[in-house]
Amino acid sequence: MTNSCSRRDFFGLSCGGYVAYALAAGTALTRSAFAKDELPHVAKEAWAYARKLADGVWSATSTPFQPGGGVDPTTFSNGGIIAGKDAVLVIEGFNTPKGAHWQSELAKQLTGRYPTHVVLTHYHGDHSGGLAGYQRGADGPSIVATQTTRGSLLAMHKEKPAAEGDAPLIKTRQLHLPNAVISDTTKPTVLDLGGRTVTLTPRMGHTQSDITISIDNPRTIWCGDLYFNQLFPYYGDAVPTNLDAAVTTLIDEAFDIYVPGHGPNATKKSLTQYREMLRHVEQAARKAVKAGTPAAIAWPKYKIPESLGKWAKFRPDVYSFAFVAWERELNGEKAK
Repeated sequence: MTNSCSRRDFFGLSCGGYVAYALAAGTALTRSAFAKDELPHVAKEAWAYARKLADGVWSATSTPFQPGGGVDPTTFSNGGIIAGKDAVLVIEGFNTPKGAHWQSELAKQLTGRYPTHVVLTHYHGDHSGGLAGYQRGADGPSIVATQTTRGSLLAMHKEKPAAEGDAPLIKTRQLHLPNAVISDTTKPTVLDLGGRTVTLTPRMGHTQSDITISIDNPRTIWCGDLYFNQLFPYYGDAVPTNLDAAVTTLIDEAFDIYVPGHGPNATKKSLTQYREMLRHVEQAARKAVKAGTPAAIAWPKYKIPESLGKWAKFRPDVYSFAFVAWERELNGEKAK
């Protein structure tokens, strides 16, 4: 079996490949990983819940898999709300405008104000496709992202416009580009919300341009898709050595709470186990390349040892993306 979802298709979420296929055919383990319900929560829908982490700080966790086997991809990725005296920042555009509208209204309910800022961790459609849901007529928040993320969103819109057949993930897509662009370098941007600062740190790993969002009290970081908790990550746009370096840095920075791009909130211990799993994949992929074994032949033989925990798979051939990414990098090739 070969993966059928191209890089461009994935960040537009317009193919029947990686995510759409996964949502329709997720295993019981995958559904369990997405369905973890961390009590107590301040809001709950069938497709997401929000929990308070501290005064003025909430995480939003997506739960797309429904009891009985159905799927509701309203949010799909995780998010969050961070409030100061002068501004309210929310994290991610989610998969659909309905998901973003939910977080916008929740911010108003919890803080008394609509979001003033939205931060995108990266350009993939399950994190950016719902930006229109933050608009309130002519009003809307500043959309913060890197230059690379903005350019990728614009390219996706021009190259592959939305179609009715894009269901179940995105039925309609409106172009809402970031209007507050930050550097793609490693220099952090600090936003003062009034009595609370938020640090936006550009990184690379899951894509060529990821952002993490962190606060100091409590020490919490939103990792975007640099971290899939209890789920095997998507490698389609990854440079694997950058991913390992980013995860290692996140571990070294020692946050109290890690909010992954997908799956329940986690601790440093869980993130460390994630890195161990990534490195086991690396060893297998390097061995295959050294032996001259093509990724297409190597990945079906790969298994994660039980000692490294249980890692749900979005789809049966999810490992193929990892082996192809390693093969590409070790052979000095760029992602297509």
